[in-house]
Amino acid sequence: MKSTLLVIPPNDPEAVQIWALAQAMKLPVIRSPQGHGASVDKEKDLVKRVKAGKYKRVVIVEMPGVRTEEALRKAGIEVVIIDHHEYTDLDRARNPKTGRMLASSIEQFRKLFRLTDPKIKELGFTPRMIKAIGVMDRGYVWALLKEGFTKSDVREIFEYQDRLMDAVRDPSKEAAKMTEAQKVWEVREVWKEFFIVRGKGPSSLRVRLSRIVALTIQKPTPLIIVEKDRGFIYVQESPKAKRLFKRFGGFTFGFGLCWGYKNEKGKPKVKLVDVQAVLAE
Repeated sequence: MKSTLLVIPPNDPEAVQIWALAQAMKLPVIRSPQGHGASVDKEKDLVKRVKAGKYKRVVIVEMPGVRTEEALRKAGIEVVIIDHHEYTDLDRARNPKTGRMLASSIEQFRKLFRLTDPKIKELGFTPRMIKAIGVMDRGYVWALLKEGFTKSDVREIFEYQDRLMDAVRDPSKEAAKMTEAQKVWEVREVWKEFFIVRGKGPSSLRVRLSRIVALTIQKPTPLIIVEKDRGFIYVQESPKAKRLFKRFGGFTFGFGLCWGYKNEKGKPKVKLVDVQAVLAE
């Protein structure tokens, strides 16, 4: 265990849960401050830090960076990738040998470190909640319901997610952020089978909006979400997500039914009208 290093950005409930498990396991960890879109290529002096720690294996969670991964391998360090997303020119959503969709990152983490339910309990966690976090990340509320969780369980799991995120954000500001998400949801636009929702500000609208939809509409609902200030544009719960990924790149999630793209310096700009043109084809 001492020769293994975990590199992870605790930027969502699943990542925070893995981070918490790693701490309980006394697993050496580099906690990245990066948000969504994290990459080991953006981590300063990572290869030097790994060499300095004399680690023999590095486990990287949802931080794709082929250049740094190869540099680590050339240095004689084993690299283990934990991921289940598809990125521009990089498919990490499927098993490269079988083509099957991979399990969620927390499920892969548990398998890698042989974290059985008794071991989870021994570490001080509730196996049922650990399972729920993995299922949620893999297929959101709809996967939970398919796997035997009830609607009342869903509310409990949302509350558990909030407690996890309280470790990495200011909980006193969360109520205001949810209120703002509710406001933009109430003025949503209808376009074809989609609701279009636009938001401003530095906070993630998508995760809060997804919760509002899950608790009110209570069924998969096609959405186009534009987060202008953060530079993100998303399409959720649509089989056309793959079409957008092929056209623009970006990343996929939610069994390939969800797509996202971050407009940032040096990349082609993708606007709402561009997304609508592809969806209308």
